[in-house]
Amino acid sequence: MNGTIRIREGFRDQILYVVPRPILERLRQHPLLYQLIPTDIGFFPHARYHYCARSEGAPEHILILCVAGTGWCEIDDTRYPLTANQAVLIPRNTPHIYGAGEPDPWTIHWVHFVGVVADYYASLLPPKVYTMSVDPHTTATAVTLFRECYESFLGSFVLQRMIYISQTLHHLLGALFFNNRAFSPTLRTSRFHNLEETQNFLRRNLHSRLTLDEMAAHARLSKSHFIRLFKEQTGYSPVDYFIHLKMQHACMLLSVTQKTIREIAWEVGYDDPYYFSRIFKKVIGIPPRDYRNEQELAQFHAPPLYDQAES
Repeated sequence: MNGTIRIREGFRDQILYVVPRPILERLRQHPLLYQLIPTDIGFFPHARYHYCARSEGAPEHILILCVAGTGWCEIDDTRYPLTANQAVLIPRNTPHIYGAGEPDPWTIHWVHFVGVVADYYASLLPPKVYTMSVDPHTTATAVTLFRECYESFLGSFVLQRMIYISQTLHHLLGALFFNNRAFSPTLRTSRFHNLEETQNFLRRNLHSRLTLDEMAAHARLSKSHFIRLFKEQTGYSPVDYFIHLKMQHACMLLSVTQKTIREIAWEVGYDDPYYFSRIFKKVIGIPPRDYRNEQELAQFHAPPLYDQAES
């Protein structure tokens, strides 16, 4: 810090919203809000001399996303530097201090939030780890979602707006933790290897019977390493993931086309329609013919898109 100048808020062009606590307590009873609700949110651009110390922590989790400049956060007597495309998540009731760096103070978007889902997100970081890298694409997505929240707060703290803000925050946290190439909570001990292109390769070849060797070769990995990384990143083995993609595509064809089961089986790489049907039932839970019948019945009983009396 520069001398003893310390500012908690009041920066030029800042955005700051705080939900009044009596209103917050009422809102938290709603089924769409008790799991995740923001309590405070804001944007501090070029926040020179920014400083905040909470010796007892805050009752909410705090997410700070740095988009420019430098700053720092101190937890458990350890100081963590922060630069653009980095975030810090401070768990509730955790003593901390944070502030802007010099001579290039940070620009940050931040939010305080509570709820059962909030606790889950805080648990995704390993013990004693509070920072995460954010790839530029995810940073851009997060900034857009933060701004959606700011615009929604212009409508005051009415229930409808708060539900929308909560759902937007769900999206924002999901992007940071599950669609962020620079971070994966399941790959803490190994170098990140992006398998997105290999997943796209599988989608482009649903009509084929790709072997595990062909998949690993596309990823330019040994078979054993490929299997391990793929399961860590998707929760499935490569072969099971490929089968699920095929069955997902088959579901779409059963719903929107009149193709026969034999034709659909052929389109997703199965010569034998009976074998295809067995795999489909194992994955989806019902045979393909029953699935098609259910979809047709659902469409038959679907409500009209508009009230004919109003047309």
